[in-house]
Amino acid sequence: MDKVFVDTNIILDWLGKREPFYQYAKALFSLAEERKAEVLISTMSFITTEYILRKQLGKERAKRAIAGLRTISSVCDCGSSEIDLSLVSEMDDFEDAFQYYNAINNGETVLITRNLKDFVQSRIPIMDPEAYIKNYGHEQNVG
Repeated sequence: MDKVFVDTNIILDWLGKREPFYQYAKALFSLAEERKAEVLISTMSFITTEYILRKQLGKERAKRAIAGLRTISSVCDCGSSEIDLSLVSEMDDFEDAFQYYNAINNGETVLITRNLKDFVQSRIPIMDPEAYIKNYGHEQNVG
């Protein structure tokens, strides 16, 4: 089973049904539902996603969406180490660095994001959902 770390923007694409990104984000999370991939998400992503969805969907629908997400994903262990590494990182964006070090420190094999340009010096593969689905042979989940 693949282990993938999923960035906040992909979660919002799926739960917020943001086009044109929804189809591949949905396919990625379908893999988690089918237990074909282990999806790991940072605590920060859960909090940020709930905050944004609450404004779009209302408090109760946002909570239900987060609860559903939680049933098919794992929460990564993160804390001071990832913050410290992000502070000294050469990455321009602190949040991206935090997500990256969460993925690295939790043994992920792939980081899934649409923000590819901020991860050019990565030690692990960085892909958007479409590339992941296509490169790992999961096209049947699209649609």
